[in-house]
This record gives sequence, structure tokens and C-alpha cells, in this order.
Amino acid sequence: MAFAVTPHLSHDRAVSHILTDSRSLLTPEETLFFAIRTESGDGHRYIESLYERGVRSFVVEQLSSETEAKYSGCNWYVVTSSITALQALARTHRERFPLLHTIGITGSNGKTVVKELLYQLLSPCFHTMRSPRSYNSQIGVPLSVLSITATDEVALIEAGISRPGEMAALEEVIAPQLGVFTSLGSAHQEGFASLEEKLDEKLRLFKRSTSLFYSLDTPLVAEAMRERFPTKSHYTWSHQDPAATVYVRTTETTSTTTALVCVVAGEEYPLTVPFTDAAYLEDIACCLTLVAALAPQLLAVPEAWRALTSISMRLEVKDGLQGNTLIDDAYSCDLQSLSIALDFLRRRASATGARPVLLLSDIEGSGRSDADLYAEVAGLIQSYGVDEVFAVGEHLTASAGLFDAAHTHFFATTSELLASPLLSRLHDSCILIKGARRFALDQVYRRLSSREHQTVLDIDLSAVVHNLNHYRSLLPPEHPLICMIKADGYGTGAFELARTLQEHRVDYLAVAVADEGRELRDKGIRTHIMIMNPELSVADTLFSHRLEPEVYSMELLEGLCERARIAGITAFPIHLKVDSGMHRLGFAPADLPAVGAYLREHPELRVSSVFSHLAAADEPDKRDFTERQAKTFIAATEALTAALGYQPKRHLLNTAGIERFPEYALDMARLGIGLYGVSATGCPGVEPIARLTTVLLQIRELPAGEAIGYGCRGITSRPSRIAVIPIGYADGFSRRLSRGAYSVLLHGRLCPTIGNVCMDACMIDITDVPEARVGDEVLIFGGEERPITVLAEACDTIPYEILTTLSTRIQRRYWRE
Repeated sequence: MAFAVTPHLSHDRAVSHILTDSRSLLTPEETLFFAIRTESGDGHRYIESLYERGVRSFVVEQLSSETEAKYSGCNWYVVTSSITALQALARTHRERFPLLHTIGITGSNGKTVVKELLYQLLSPCFHTMRSPRSYNSQIGVPLSVLSITATDEVALIEAGISRPGEMAALEEVIAPQLGVFTSLGSAHQEGFASLEEKLDEKLRLFKRSTSLFYSLDTPLVAEAMRERFPTKSHYTWSHQDPAATVYVRTTETTSTTTALVCVVAGEEYPLTVPFTDAAYLEDIACCLTLVAALAPQLLAVPEAWRALTSISMRLEVKDGLQGNTLIDDAYSCDLQSLSIALDFLRRRASATGARPVLLLSDIEGSGRSDADLYAEVAGLIQSYGVDEVFAVGEHLTASAGLFDAAHTHFFATTSELLASPLLSRLHDSCILIKGARRFALDQVYRRLSSREHQTVLDIDLSAVVHNLNHYRSLLPPEHPLICMIKADGYGTGAFELARTLQEHRVDYLAVAVADEGRELRDKGIRTHIMIMNPELSVADTLFSHRLEPEVYSMELLEGLCERARIAGITAFPIHLKVDSGMHRLGFAPADLPAVGAYLREHPELRVSSVFSHLAAADEPDKRDFTERQAKTFIAATEALTAALGYQPKRHLLNTAGIERFPEYALDMARLGIGLYGVSATGCPGVEPIARLTTVLLQIRELPAGEAIGYGCRGITSRPSRIAVIPIGYADGFSRRLSRGAYSVLLHGRLCPTIGNVCMDACMIDITDVPEARVGDEVLIFGGEERPITVLAEACDTIPYEILTTLSTRIQRRYWRE
């Protein structure tokens, strides 16, 4: 990983923080910023803002004499590739700890779960660090490695790839002594021609490993391991082959646990784990194998396995009582994850103008003295600007002297916190709940929640960002985007989307009506907002809240000019719509010279952009029509520009247009349904953002021939188990889905509706899922298991309608990795 660096140094500067994301700046004077270029962005764009905030050390890929002179007093390190430089720095850091046991974890699925379960198991035996959450990319891996300290004995680092040629760089950074391969599957397959090619790329991680850990039950993996690494030590697991290092001989599953009998070196170990699904049990087998090699004494400690907790790799956000917003991150509590969560809290509170509040439990298993540990915690809390802290636990309470007494409240137990009147006084705050599982801070989460309807729409904000970056990658570099979040973000919640998109620096947001824009402004959204269906009656709202209207008729244009003149406003931005062939709203192309001439005489308004809407960009057989629309629009904008005397920005492409007609990117593009995880043309690369679930309310056994529901329209054809789920047409689950027209997913199996869908509930046939119990989760749609497109097809409609008709009484829960 050789790379050349050309330093331009002004001063000796100590560096204690590496920064790749300008939004996470904490201590400017000690920060080294790596300006990284990716398909979706360029870190060089943020040098000016970071300089203004005090950063003086930069790794860059280009440095002009003008830039060096403009930002005086900086240390510059000019490299060919900032990513390669970051990786080289991490490799050098890792080489400082030759006695460290480095464990590299890769595979198609289960990397993060295996890593987190191993951390729970090994941290009582070794001082163990692990990469944060799913930091497994070309940037995430070096950032993980740079967090290794001299006290660490074991490092758990996961490595993920999405295309050929990526693993070699990660191998140099991690150089794992122990290599763990979790599973081989179709995840991220789009970058590879075959499973064999992907497997070959992943196995490059183990070039220097001395020991390998993998399953014998996947022949392709087992054979590749033996052929490629014949001289290394092989540790294996299997549910089928008694010759494996760990042979899982039997599994007996109840509703909440699984009892395993494992055979290791001829000795049986009966263990019980609090998991029942097949994926978790496969991950447990992987962990058993690594524990058998590193800490075999744990095989004889059943309590360690029974005490394992499931892994939530996300920060959940939801509305709370009294104007509060809740961030639930109680699945782990350590310094590393605390710092990440505090960064999220700071950003979230800043975006909304809310007061940042932290609910924190004791941090367990750090291996450090309380004085040292909680002094650092207190420093983090101060650095991230937390306004008020509720600290729970004996160790935090004993360390009270280290914290700001005026803004910190201490409670020995969670029960004491719940009994305190201080909780009820919290209002208009952004509250991070961060605690070890044994403190059960989920009780506080429920106390502060505004609603607990058991039908929940989960929105994955990480997927939103992924989709945003995916479509950015299809356009020219740094191409401006307008993101459509009308109809309350297509039913997913406009504000949370707006906050996320603003954080990721989209150029414009677009909503339908002025009220939607005003609400976003009132909640602190500062990004440009377009109003796609304005009315003259809301002109004052447009002006006072800086909402930029679409103008599609002469009547509206003249009315806005008059209102702006009366208000004393000049050069207020507007967006002219041209009818290029869809024949909905917009000026006829022939009208544009007159429109331009009118605006030259009326300085109250200024055309920020001119645009049109493609009618059939998603229809392959209508390419000629789309081409005609594009040519009509371009000619019309040329006539407008000549009449105006200046060039407004032009945008024509919607989601389908971005996918099929990038040659017409022009000056901006509009992203709609693709942002929500639905490709308009079936192109790969997008991730679904929404997952709708509910629960089983009641189960009853019925004989054949019984009638179900209103009108007796459902008849059991066999002895049946019929369950009720709390979702109906008032929630947006259409009556068109009645009588078997749609099937939901329960324990991985499809269960059809039976009888008519009611207003607030419906019935499903769960006869083929005998293990189902009241309270079990039911998937309505979401992810690859049950895409929203399947539900839309069952209703003979489009995903837009499904999302936008979901009732507001369904709880929205936001999360991100």
C-alpha cells in the first residue's frame, strides 16, 4: 500500500482526531481532515467550512497555490488518493501493537452479529475492541483500526466488499491473524459475476492469517478454504459433520430459547441461547468455534451463553410526549458506541433546535478504573454539548464528582429514575437513551413515548442515504438534486427525511403545498424548499418562510409579482414549469418568450430554475416520446433564457429519467420514488427504506366449514388456526386484500388473509405455522422478503399509493445504523 505524500507545513500540530465527515467535527485544533472523493461526493468541498471552524490540518488530493494562500496557517498533506492515505495510516497504527490478536470477519451475512456476540463473550476474558457497528468499508475499516489502543488484547474487525479488487486494501489494513468467514449468500452480489468470484475476493482477507474459521455445511466455502490455504490451521463448525471442530449435534427450540448440544474434541457441552431463528443459530455456531480456539473455558460456562443479548444495529428515533424526540440506543453501552450516539444526538438536536438530553447507565466491561472511565465519559458529554444528563447506576453515582453537578442527576437504579418527577418535566428535548441491557432503560423509553400502537412502520434512514448516494452516482459529479418529500415524505414522515437529507447536503427539498413547507421551516429545516402546487392565497407564507413556488400559469405569475411588489420584495426565487408534452400543469413552450419579457419588467421575481416533467420515462416502448419531450424542453428553455437575459438552472429528469436518460441531466435532477427504495425501471442498487409490521393479537382453532369475518365471506377449508392482526383499511390495508388476495409473512412463511379486511383488523390463516404465538411479529411488507411492490400489485396500484395512504395512527419509527 505504498503512496506518496507531499507535505506543505506551516506549524507543528498535534493530531488526536481523524475526521472524514465534516459534520462530526469535535476538536478542530487537534483534527486531521481527510478530503475523500467518492461516487457521491467530494470532501474537498468542505475545506472552507472546516477552516472557518478552526481545522488547520488537511489531507488533500489537490492543492493550488491560491487555496494554500487563502487558508493560511494550515498543514497540507497532498496525496494521490486520500482513501489510500487513510488506509496506510491505519496500517501503520496497527503495526504498533504486534501482540494484539487481530480477528478479521467477513462473509455475505452475519458479520456484525458475529462480531457483537463475540465481543459479549470475549470481553470478560480479554480487553477487547471491535469495529463500531458496521464500519466495514474502505473508509470504515481504517477508522476502526485507528481506534485500537495499547490496552487492547483482542481486536474484532469486520470487512465488507461490494466489488472485485476491494479486499486487498482491507487485508493490508487489518492483517488478521485469525480469519472468520460467516456465510456465503447473495448479499451485494450485483458487483460480482458469480458467487465463486465473490468468494474468491472475500478470501483475500486471509492471506496472512494463521487460523481460519468457517462452516463445513457450505461445500463451496469448505472446498475453497482447503484448496487455497492447505497449510493454515482450520477450525470448522457443522450441523451435519461430526468431524467438525464444533459439531452442533442437536437443537431444540422453544418460543424464546434454543438448547444446543455441541461436541468439541469428543466432549459434549449442553448450552442454551436466547435465540430461535436460523440466522442467529448459525452465527452462534460460528462464535462457538472461535471461542473453542481462544477461550475454551467459556464452553463450560452456560451462563455466558444464556446471557447473550440480541444485536440491534441501529439507532431508533420516534416522537415522544411533550414535544420530545427519543433516540433509543440501549443495545450496548461502551465508550466507542457512546461517542457515535452522542454525535448523532448533537446532529439531531442541532437540526431541530431541541435541547440535547442524555439518559445513560453504567458502562460495563471496560477494564478501566471508574475514575479514568467516567472522567472520559464526562469529557465526551461536555464536548458534544449535552444540556442535561440522567445517570443511572452505582458506578456513575459514585463518580458524581466528575460531572457537571448543575446539569446531571444521579439514580442508583432505573426504578429510582422512573419514580423521579424530573422525567415529567422534560419537554421539547432530543433525548438519547443509552444503557446496558440489564438496566432495562426500555422502560423509560416506553414511559416517554407518545404512542405504542403495535402496527409500526419502520423507516431506515441509512437506506435513504444509500439511495440518495446511489442516484448521485448515476449523475455527473456534484450534480445538484431536488428530493421529493411531498405527501409527508410519501407517507414515511417528511421531517425526518428532510433532516436526514439536509444533513447530507441535498440542494433542494420539494413538497406539494405551502403548509408542508411552513411546518418544515418551523422545525428547523433550512434547505431550499420548492412548493410544487402553490396557490396565490399563500403568497405571504411563501415570502415569510422562504418557500420557492413552482409557477405554471400567467395568472399565478402576475399575482405573485403583485403580492411581492406590495411586500417590497425583489428577486424572490421562483421555478417555472414548462408543459413539454405531459399536459398537466405548465406554460406552453410558445408562451415562454412573453413570460421572459414580463419578468424582465418585474424585478420582484427571479427565475431560479425552469423545468418540465417526463410523462413516460419508465416506459421502454415510449423512448421516442421522451426524446421529443427533452428536445421540446431544451428549445423552450433557450427561448426563455434569451427573453430573460440570464440563464436559470434547468431540470427535466425524475427517478426514471435518472435511471434511463442521464444524458439529459442538465443542471439539476429530481429524485422521487427512488429515494424510497423503489426503482422506477427495475434497475438494481436501491434499498427499501420502509418495513410495515404488526403482531398476532389472538389465535383460535376452528374446524373446517366455519365462516370468518363480515358477510361470512371466508370459509375454512380444513381444521384451521386463524389469527387476528391489528391492521385494517383505516390503517391503509385495503379491503382489496381480503379473502386470500394477499399473504403476510410470519416466521418466514406466507399466511393468506381470510374473510374481509375490517376497519381496524383483519384475519389471517396461520395453520401452516404451528409454532406461532400471540405477540409474534407479522411482516406486511418490507425488505427483500416481502417487497412493497408485491402489495401494490395485489391492490392493482403503485407503491406511491401504498405508502401515502398509510394512516397517521401507525407508529413511525426511524432508525439508522
